[in-house]
Amino acid sequence: MQEYPTETKLILVLKEKGQRSLQDLSHDLGISKMGVLNHIKHLESRGLVRRIQKKGRVGRPYYLFAVTEDSKENLANSNAWMLQNLVGYLRETGHSDLMEQFLRDRYEQIRIDYEKRLSHVGKDQKIQELVRMREDESYFPVLRDIGHDSFDLQEFNCPIYQISRYFGIACNLETSLFSSVLDMDVESTHRQVDGHGVCRFLIRPHVDKD
Repeated sequence: MQEYPTETKLILVLKEKGQRSLQDLSHDLGISKMGVLNHIKHLESRGLVRRIQKKGRVGRPYYLFAVTEDSKENLANSNAWMLQNLVGYLRETGHSDLMEQFLRDRYEQIRIDYEKRLSHVGKDQKIQELVRMREDESYFPVLRDIGHDSFDLQEFNCPIYQISRYFGIACNLETSLFSSVLDMDVESTHRQVDGHGVCRFLIRPHVDKD
C-alpha cells in the first residue's frame, strides 16, 4: 500500500477487505496490536470505525472492526455536512438541472486543467502522473499494471461522495474525464455510491474498430 498515514491506511484496509480482527490489522499494517488499537480508538471517537462483538469458540467474545456507514461522508471533506444540505436543497426545490449543469461545466474545467498539467508528460507516463494528481486531491488511488498496456485504478476515497450519491452523472463525468485526458478506453466497474468500498476503473488502449 502507498505511504499514507497509518490511520488512513487502516481505513483503506477496512474498506478494501471488510471486517478485520486486531490480529489481521496488525499483520496488514505491520505494527503491533496495541498500536492498531490506539489508532482504532481515535478513529472510533471520530465515528469512522466501529467494533463488532463476536462469540469465540469457548464463549469468550472477540471483536472485529469495520468502517461505519457514515465513514464515506466523514472522509469526503470538512464541509460535507454543508454540501449535503445544499445538494438536498437543490433537489427538493426542483433545481436538479442547476447541479447537473454545474457538474458538466466543472468537469470541463477539470479536463482543461488536467490536460494542461499532462501536456508535458509522455504518453507512457500520463497515467502515473494522473495518479499523483489524484493523490493530491485526496482520492487515495492505487494503480496496478494488469498487462497488455492496461491498468486497474482503484480509488478508496470519494471527495465528491455527497454529490455523486444523488447525482450519478458525476460518476459518469469522471469516467469520461479519465478517458479524455488519457486517450484510452475507461470502464467504471465499482462505485462507492453503489455500496462498494472502492471506485474501480479498468483502463485499456482504444480498441481498433476497423
